[in-house]
Amino acid sequence: MDQRPTTENQQLAGQIEALLFALGRPLSRAELQKHLDADVGQINESIERLRRRDGGITVVDDGKMLELRTGSDAAVLIERVRREENSREIGRAGLEALTAVLYRGPLTRSEIDFIRGVNSSQTLRTLTMRGLVRRVQNPKDERSYLYEPTTDLLGTLGVASAKDLPDWENVREKLQKLEDAYRSRAEEQQ
Repeated sequence: MDQRPTTENQQLAGQIEALLFALGRPLSRAELQKHLDADVGQINESIERLRRRDGGITVVDDGKMLELRTGSDAAVLIERVRREENSREIGRAGLEALTAVLYRGPLTRSEIDFIRGVNSSQTLRTLTMRGLVRRVQNPKDERSYLYEPTTDLLGTLGVASAKDLPDWENVREKLQKLEDAYRSRAEEQQ
């Protein structure tokens, strides 16, 4: 049984919630133990404390992994807002990012930023939420992700593969030349 005072238990629960939020991915109890230097009993008690709390965010526990999700009380609100978000056009920023992913992808966010010349974080989040691109682990660097088109996007465009897009090879080649020229200029200026 946990011998820590209640305030320490509340602190541990807050730290678990903060880690789940900040990392934005599911975590195992073992990962939590490692990061928080706590035993499994303390972790379980803190998770239970988080689950009993009322609020818009809840901890989902499948027995192996823990993740933050919106609470059931907020489900109607979240669904309405998502529908509104998805009904808006993706705009020029979305089209630019989709074009980069389709013709040059899969790409990291920084590569998409380089191609577009601006930060693409919010745009990629929107495209991911709409199911147009997906984020996959980068095999060359486990600390980063790649963005690639989804089958839903390809189906909507009426192609079986990005290679079936109009002038795919030609556009891809031109984009590569532009990127190379920009990189050369940037290196010369340094």
